[in-house]
Amino acid sequence: MRKGSCRGICGAYRVKKPHGATRYGSGQGRCQICDVWIDHRGCHVKDGSQAAKDTIGWFCNCCNYRVRQKPRNKIYKEKLNSYKQSIM
Repeated sequence: MRKGSCRGICGAYRVKKPHGATRYGSGQGRCQICDVWIDHRGCHVKDGSQAAKDTIGWFCNCCNYRVRQKPRNKIYKEKLNSYKQSIM
């Protein structure tokens, strides 16, 4: 796959926000190129195989760009860590 812009196939993998959980905490990722929240079904890993929920390093099936699986903001990083601690 070559890198490029959104081709529109990511719409089939769009997911809704879970109730009572964070998006990253529930296994969703964000593709910045397609501007969409997707889960592992809309992603692949570097070797081209289908991504699983617990794999790291997702790439969007639509645009082949890296999908963000962790928040960038310090506040949301802390919220994610506290959410993970509460479910353990």
